[in-house]
Amino acid sequence: MKEFEDLEDGSEIKPIRSKFVAARRVPRERVYLCDTPSKRWTWYFVIFCVLLSVAVILGVSIKRVESTEFGVEYNVHTKQLNDAIQSGVLHVGPPGFEFIMFPSTFVTQDAADTCLSRDGLPLSIAVTFQFQMPEQWLLAAVLKYRSFEKWAALVDSATMSAVFHACSDFNITDYQNERGMIQQRMEDNMRIKLEGEDGSGASGVYAKAISLQLKNVGLPERYSTAVAEKQAANEDIALAINQRSQELTKARTLLLTAKEEARKIKNTAMNDANVTLTQAKLKVEETIFAFETEAETIVSMKAMLNLTVDGVLGLLANNMLATVPTLKVMASEPAKFSQKYQE
Repeated sequence: MKEFEDLEDGSEIKPIRSKFVAARRVPRERVYLCDTPSKRWTWYFVIFCVLLSVAVILGVSIKRVESTEFGVEYNVHTKQLNDAIQSGVLHVGPPGFEFIMFPSTFVTQDAADTCLSRDGLPLSIAVTFQFQMPEQWLLAAVLKYRSFEKWAALVDSATMSAVFHACSDFNITDYQNERGMIQQRMEDNMRIKLEGEDGSGASGVYAKAISLQLKNVGLPERYSTAVAEKQAANEDIALAINQRSQELTKARTLLLTAKEEARKIKNTAMNDANVTLTQAKLKVEETIFAFETEAETIVSMKAMLNLTVDGVLGLLANNMLATVPTLKVMASEPAKFSQKYQE
């Protein structure tokens, strides 16, 4: 800056006709043109602009990477990619640089589409799958896919391709009985698609497969109707079988009851027959005993009374006529009967 000095002869300084305030003679002091109010505000403005520029430069030169993210520094001006992977702190770089961000934790994504079974029937499939970007694959993925959005879209496409391939390996009936096996096949196919056959990521999409869940399987309407009708028919068949079993049980119960009744009747008849036979035997024995006793009595009377055979017959005839109040006898010759009345 220009400055004014005191004159040696002590003469006064003439006023300067300008926008600056005229300097007055001040002993042993220097007066600067910038000490005017307008100059002062000008310098304030310049300092403010400098500070603002510094703040802006610092703002665009400092970036933060979260602890749940991976960041790769990319200079948008020089188109250069830094091979250092950053995470979890503030980072300073060239003005205008930016980080290409990828999540360090696993990502969960839902997907749904229609596929064909092995027997050619359409199925509505809904799955949820989890995948992750390993740190050692990050640079290769950035160089190949540029951003997380493009990479995630490709992971989604690769996963659905794996699901479609697994879907075509099973018949429509397997989706009711082998759902766990189908889900495992889908997960295995997804792992090959994302990590590659050798697991290095180079032949895949540089993504680590975590797991896959088969949430829903929508069967064709006609097939569902046929399955429902078949289930209803099976239920009707089962009901008919149960009714048949019940009727057979009732018939067996009636048969057992009839057999038991027949057995009771047979036992009763056999008991009655045994009783009748026993009574008949006793009657025979009684009759035989009576005739034997009577014969012995007749023989004894014949011997005691010294009777002949005719006398014995006469005695028997008299005894018979005595015991019978009314007797009718029909006899032919040469039989002879005699009757004596005793009063």
